[in-house]
Amino acid sequence: MAKQHGAGGSSSFQLKSKLQRFGLAALVAAAFGLMLLGKADILLVEKGRILFNDITAPVLMLLSKPAEVTVRVMQNLHELVSIRRQNAVLRAENEKLNLIKLDTEQLRRENEELRDLMKYIPLPEASSVSARVIADTGNSFVQSLLAYTGYHHTVKKGNVVLTGEGVLGRISSVGVNVARILLITDINSRIPVKVEPMNAQAILSGDNTEYPQLISLPNNVKISVGDRVITSGAAGVYPAGLPIGTIVSVADGIIKVRPFVNRNHLEIVRIVDYGLSGLLADPICEVSR
Repeated sequence: MAKQHGAGGSSSFQLKSKLQRFGLAALVAAAFGLMLLGKADILLVEKGRILFNDITAPVLMLLSKPAEVTVRVMQNLHELVSIRRQNAVLRAENEKLNLIKLDTEQLRRENEELRDLMKYIPLPEASSVSARVIADTGNSFVQSLLAYTGYHHTVKKGNVVLTGEGVLGRISSVGVNVARILLITDINSRIPVKVEPMNAQAILSGDNTEYPQLISLPNNVKISVGDRVITSGAAGVYPAGLPIGTIVSVADGIIKVRPFVNRNHLEIVRIVDYGLSGLLADPICEVSR
């Protein structure tokens, strides 16, 4: 039995060795034959190549379709990203153009107003004096300050009182060396104003609170928080264009204005005489010396 097994294994090994030698010889012969065939008939080989290309061309076209679709999809994605970026840039430029348009419209209106003013007789040159605030007489019923003007002064009732921020009020009465300032927050204060940028005409009415109200506004005017309020020049008490404050709230038909001037940090004020005659002046008390 052992001898038979050994003999079978030896014969199998010999058979494999013969097949390997035969296969190598066959490959060499095939290569040599192809070389001879190529040398013998080049036209036949070329026809074989053309036939092979014709057979494989449809297959290669089918295989290339997914790649072409992928390339087109990637190109579309890149174009979409580029379009979105351009859209963002165009939106930003559009916003800038809208702001420029608003500024241009405001300048146009100012130009028209200035053309109208060419027919207007200008006010006399303003004169002013500085005065120190010596008392705050404000309470729940009145909003006023006292300013020391000295014995030799030219302060008159109706003079406008300003600070570096804007309008504080006007002179309501004049004594020998003291003048009373009626603040724009006083309940007796009524100032013709206009609201920028629409130049809407209104009346700033004090109510003895920190923020006076806007009244007598046209019905079709839209007022927004942050709009600037300046004097309109009507009624001949305040000249036009003096800064007053900004809109701080618009709710339930009540429009509040925050004044630019903070009365809690006042030391020196400027009393200005614009030569207006909107108020009748009070006589200055004469004191014999």
